[in-house]
Amino acid sequence: MATLTRSVAALAAALTILSVPSAAHARPAQVGATVLSTHLTHSGDPDGSGSATVRLRPGAGRVCASISWTGIDDPSAAHIHRASDGFVLVDLTGAVTGGSRCVDAPRAVIRRIALHPRRYYVNVHNATYPAGAVQGTLHR
Repeated sequence: MATLTRSVAALAAALTILSVPSAAHARPAQVGATVLSTHLTHSGDPDGSGSATVRLRPGAGRVCASISWTGIDDPSAAHIHRASDGFVLVDLTGAVTGGSRCVDAPRAVIRRIALHPRRYYVNVHNATYPAGAVQGTLHR
């Protein structure tokens, strides 16, 4: 009976291991945070440059950003835009104005950005260049 109990326990453990997806095979949006980055180049201001690191946490519905810049006037806004039409998907303004570096965003939007980062870009705006002083396409 003890041998049967040990065999059943071993089989249950093996099935549990097989049923848990490995991180190597899971989609990025399903495993904790996805970190993306970009080099910001001038989109309006010819002297501007910078960088951005974006941490996507779809399970928490959160996006956090660290953005640096040089050669532009003080930023007034920053966003993640959809490349196909420029639509603003995530407002990152706090990351450039001294506010919160993390914001809430729809989980479905975060998952789409994590799955296809090159379809999105970070744009930093200011009063001189309201359409964008610097921007860069996201990538892993």
